[in-house]
Amino acid sequence: MNAAIGRFSQYLLSERNASRDTVRAYVREVSDLRSFLKETKGKDPEGTGRGWEAVTTADLRGYVSARYAGLKPSSLARKISAVRSFFSFLVGQGVREGNPAGPLAAPRREMRLPEFLPVDEIMDLLRSMPRGGEREARDAAILELLYSSGLRVGELVALGREDVSLEAGTVRVSGKGRKVRIVPVGEKALCALRNYLASRDARGAVGNPGDGEALFRNLRGGRLTARSVARILDGSLRRAAVARRLSPHGLRHSFATHLLESGADLRAIQEMLGHASLSTTQRYARVNVSHLVRAYESAHPLSRPGRRT
Repeated sequence: MNAAIGRFSQYLLSERNASRDTVRAYVREVSDLRSFLKETKGKDPEGTGRGWEAVTTADLRGYVSARYAGLKPSSLARKISAVRSFFSFLVGQGVREGNPAGPLAAPRREMRLPEFLPVDEIMDLLRSMPRGGEREARDAAILELLYSSGLRVGELVALGREDVSLEAGTVRVSGKGRKVRIVPVGEKALCALRNYLASRDARGAVGNPGDGEALFRNLRGGRLTARSVARILDGSLRRAAVARRLSPHGLRHSFATHLLESGADLRAIQEMLGHASLSTTQRYARVNVSHLVRAYESAHPLSRPGRRT
C-alpha cells in the first residue's frame, strides 16, 4: 500500500475507530482516485514530484464525472465522503493547506423506509423453525436473537460465547466505531440460545484456532459468516411461506418498528440499536406513521373520494 494511503488506513482504524469494512471501502476509493489521476492526468500522488498537495478540485470533479456517473445518490454520497475524509486527513497531517474535495456537491441521500415484517409474519417465521440437532437449534437461536435484540448481522456473527449472559438476559455487542453496548434478550431467544449451546456442548466440538470462542459456528467449527446467516433466513422464509424477501437487517428493522408500535421510547430504541444519531432512529417513526395511514385509508369510510356514509 502507498505511503499516504497507508497512513490514512491506520488513522481510520486507530483514531476514528472505523470498522474494517469501512476502512477497506475508503482505501479502495482513494486507491481508485490515484489510478485515475495516473491514467488521465499523468499525476501519481504517491510517486515522484508533487504529491497529493497538487490535486485540485477540478481534478476531483473530473474523477467523479468519469467514475461515478449513473450511481445512486446514496452510493455517490458515500464515495465522495471517502475522498473528502482522505483530504481532510492530509490537511490535518500538514501535507496540504486546503481540502479540494470540500466544494464537491454530494447529493442528498434518499430516506428509504426500512423493510420489515408484520408481527404475525414474524411469528409464523419463528414458529416454523424445525427442531432437531445442533444445526436446527443454531438457526433458530440466530433468528430469535436477531429479532429479540435488533442486532446487525455483522454484530451477531462477531459475538463470542462470553458476550451472552443467560443469567442476566443480556448480550454485549461491539457495534460501529467499536462502541460496546449491552442489549436485553427476550425469554424466547434465551430459551433458543440455551437449546443451541446445550446441543453444541453435547457434541464437544471445538472452534477453529484464531476464531476465539465464537457463539455461532458453522459445521466445520469456524465462525459463521453474514452470508450464511442470510441463507439461513432465506430458507426459513420459504419454509414459513412468507411471500416477501427480507435481509437479516430486515429483522433488525422489524424489531425497532414493533417496539415503536408498542409504545417504546424512541431514545430507548436508539440505545438498543446503537445509533449514534437520533435522526437515524426516527426513520421508524416514519414507518409507524405510514402504517397508520394505510390502516386509516383501508378502514375509514370517508378516506377516499366517492365513499358515502
